[in-house]
Amino acid sequence: MQTRKRTKIRRQQIVDIIRDIISTKGIEYVTIGEISKRIGTTRGAIYRHFKSKRDILSLLIDNIDETLMEAIDKAMVYEDPVQNLKNVLLAHLTYARERRETSFIVIMGTMQFGDAIVRKKISQLIQKYLRKIEKILTSAIKLGLIKKDISTRISAIAFLGLIQATVTVWSYKNFNFIPKKIHAALWNIYSRGIGV
Repeated sequence: MQTRKRTKIRRQQIVDIIRDIISTKGIEYVTIGEISKRIGTTRGAIYRHFKSKRDILSLLIDNIDETLMEAIDKAMVYEDPVQNLKNVLLAHLTYARERRETSFIVIMGTMQFGDAIVRKKISQLIQKYLRKIEKILTSAIKLGLIKKDISTRISAIAFLGLIQATVTVWSYKNFNFIPKKIHAALWNIYSRGIGV
């Protein structure tokens, strides 16, 4: 039990170091050598956790999956699915702001990474996210809170696209934005589209 706890702590330390490397130098600098140098250990010690760049990126994707889904789940606290959707929008913008470019760069970088397994993991993460949004939209339709003739799939994609486009634009400005200020304007656009 103690060994497992130490391994989890060490892996989280490695995730934090990888995120720092990405945000300061770029995803191409995420190497076993760079990680071992920053953590102050040997390459062999890092190889106990990771065998390849695939393993490193896989851990980061898992970390994004866990932390983003946790943020979304915490945002859904009402019986009203429309309010939950509005909360998820703010939670995701806040998540993007707090994590800076690491999540965005990891996702974009791994999509360009030629490894089919890594690309599949990213695809699964995106599909999982879209299913959560679709589920909220379906509940809102059943309750008559939004247009009944909208496509929940396309509306979920538009929801994610709205966030990704905003994060992309703000990434060029060093993420110098306040999520609550942008949230109202984005929600206004999106809610009109789904007929709130």
